[in-house]
Amino acid sequence: MISVREIKKSFGETEVISGVSFDILPGEPVCVTGASGGGKTTLLRIILGLETPDSGAVVLPEGARFGALFQEDRLFESFNAVMNVSLATGIRDTGLIKNELMRLLPEEALGRPVKKLSGGQRRRVGIVRASLARADILLLDEPFSGLDAESAALAAEYIREKSKNRYLIMSLHEKDVPDWCEKVVRV
Repeated sequence: MISVREIKKSFGETEVISGVSFDILPGEPVCVTGASGGGKTTLLRIILGLETPDSGAVVLPEGARFGALFQEDRLFESFNAVMNVSLATGIRDTGLIKNELMRLLPEEALGRPVKKLSGGQRRRVGIVRASLARADILLLDEPFSGLDAESAALAAEYIREKSKNRYLIMSLHEKDVPDWCEKVVRV
């Protein structure tokens, strides 16, 4: 179980997270919502260990590995989608990677350097990359950002499938919360 207990975080005089608590089991998706600038990304960064809370604690399963999608795509700009996924996940089976990417992207997009893809296409490469990581915990920061309704629906279903037996925590705008999200945490 992941246990998030009474997390508080301020930047200077501005409190961005105040007393957030929740528990999560594998296969039990948690969606973190709130206003823009309201602490969603900060909470994910605290869970990842990239930020230190002012108070509170996060207890993770021992040896847990993360797959993460940040607001910035953090892709290797001059490499194509297949190479981006392969480099980040260690998967060498390019046929498998292509099949996974084609679930969210048109085939012609796979061979181009990601710097030549649209923002939405880049986002979908990031979703596949995070979802295929050898990870126990998936942390996805606004995964549907920049996606049209059809692409977002496909991506949501893909994420749901790939997180079935893993921990999943997504930060989302309220309007983007999928109906299969079991817990909604507001920050």
